[in-house]
Amino acid sequence: MKIGLTGKSCAGKDTVASLLDKSIFSVIDVDRLGHEALEMNKEKLVSEFGDGIIAGDGSVDRKALGPLVFSDTSKLEKLNAITHPWMFSETMRRAKQAESEGMKAVINAALLESMGFTNECSSVILVIASYETRLKRALSRDSGMTAEKFRNRSEAQKDVGISLFASGKPVYTIINDEGLDSLSRQVMFLCDRL
Repeated sequence: MKIGLTGKSCAGKDTVASLLDKSIFSVIDVDRLGHEALEMNKEKLVSEFGDGIIAGDGSVDRKALGPLVFSDTSKLEKLNAITHPWMFSETMRRAKQAESEGMKAVINAALLESMGFTNECSSVILVIASYETRLKRALSRDSGMTAEKFRNRSEAQKDVGISLFASGKPVYTIINDEGLDSLSRQVMFLCDRL
């Protein structure tokens, strides 16, 4: 069984993932796979975006690349075209492995819908939080984050969650505006249902 887990930036999907029972659920962090995808496709990225995205140690500098692509839709589309195919196939490989071990694979991805994962999932968990809550979390968590950068990131994710309810799949909504105790109770209840 594959279960999608999604939500906009700083909604708390990673926290939800951390609260899932690890003896039942195997979480595949697609956003983290995105870091691997950057390194796997470094030459293509430099060709597209220039040497300015390479850090001093030779790795792709996400802090340089992020503002570049989140402020320009066409650049974001180019980045996605380069990295998403590898991320999709690697996620499916890991999900199949988890299922073969008797686990439920949880595909944790902000871009669950646009990357095509919704079609692969039997149900989806959507984590939501108000814009103000998400902005506050981003400003306190991410060094160098500004309200403008977060607005650009949020604008790039404006479609997250939009098509889930039309997919015909069960969608379980978790509201993450009230702290860890409330979130933990919702996740425990959800685990029982799943």
